[in-house]
Amino acid sequence: MKVAFVQDWFNANGGAEKVAGAILDIYDKEDVSIYALFDKFTSQARKEILNDRPVKVSLLQYVPFISKFYRYFLPFMPWLMRRFHLKGYDLILSTSHAVAKGFSSDPGSLNICYCHTPLRPIWDQYDDYAASHPMGGSYFYKAFVQYLRKWDFETSKRVHFFIANSVHIQQRILKSYGRDSVVIYPPVRIDKFVLNEAPRKEYYLCAGRVVPYKKMDMVMRAFMQMPDKKLVVIGDGWGAKEFGNLIQNHPNIEWHGYKSDEEMLKYMQDAKACIFAAKEDFGILCVEVQACGTPVLALDYGGYKETVIDGQTGYLYKEQTEESIVEVVVKFEANPLDNFNGIRANALRFSEERFKKQMSDFVVNSMRQFYK
Repeated sequence: MKVAFVQDWFNANGGAEKVAGAILDIYDKEDVSIYALFDKFTSQARKEILNDRPVKVSLLQYVPFISKFYRYFLPFMPWLMRRFHLKGYDLILSTSHAVAKGFSSDPGSLNICYCHTPLRPIWDQYDDYAASHPMGGSYFYKAFVQYLRKWDFETSKRVHFFIANSVHIQQRILKSYGRDSVVIYPPVRIDKFVLNEAPRKEYYLCAGRVVPYKKMDMVMRAFMQMPDKKLVVIGDGWGAKEFGNLIQNHPNIEWHGYKSDEEMLKYMQDAKACIFAAKEDFGILCVEVQACGTPVLALDYGGYKETVIDGQTGYLYKEQTEESIVEVVVKFEANPLDNFNGIRANALRFSEERFKKQMSDFVVNSMRQFYK
């Protein structure tokens, strides 16, 4: 069986990339051709996620510093993705949070899309992205968004079967595309995130890619109001350029930038709790933290409502504000959650083995329906 696998891009070893790696593991290396707009993986990530498989890329691969500025090329991404002409494949699998389902293909190929989210800046988080964009209020920005919405909707019609990464995204796929989907939760490498049953150190952790919607700066500002509480922030990205100035004169807040997976694991195992302020579609990191037995303080939104047991494995707070973060930290201090084994047990239901079996079974059943 000839298989094509399409990813938006390979840039950082995050949740979407880990999903890609788990899907690729299902198939023999020689049976799969991989496509992405660009591949800027480190050698370690390329080995871990792609098993050193080659990636067919677009012209974006050759743009200097594309790994830092790729978001500015969003207007060109539909055109570039459409230039991938996938012919002669029995199965085309895409994993998309942007434009990966927009390739060209033979109508006789089965097209399955694992959707992390419909494109955030043009659908559910349009207001947030427009507010942070210098041209967000302009006619040209609004016209471009309308163009992208039309393109995104039209390309959704080419997909034969949608898979959603959560019930939250299942509802968004229905709202944005008018399409039904099945839910298969992303994989978490439970064996890598080892339980720590020892007493925790006196710091809270906030980690992830530094992009505006993660609201890591909001967490920092909340801890500026709690100088007796220590916050460790780990992550890097185009939204981190102001962090150094932001936390000046606030010795209770430390920003460590990028850390390797091994270093991150130690911070996750030792933290009192990990804080998540983003409107997240699923949030693999939140499950990874729980796999270490570490409780989480997360926004009562989206995937967190499906992965956190409120009052047992963490606390959910209602509003995406500094005040709500302060309140949930105070709540946690008064009622700490230290059943580390129970917290890890909740994470076990999102194992990589479960994911691979569900994905494999779904593909087999979809092929039976498509080729009958």
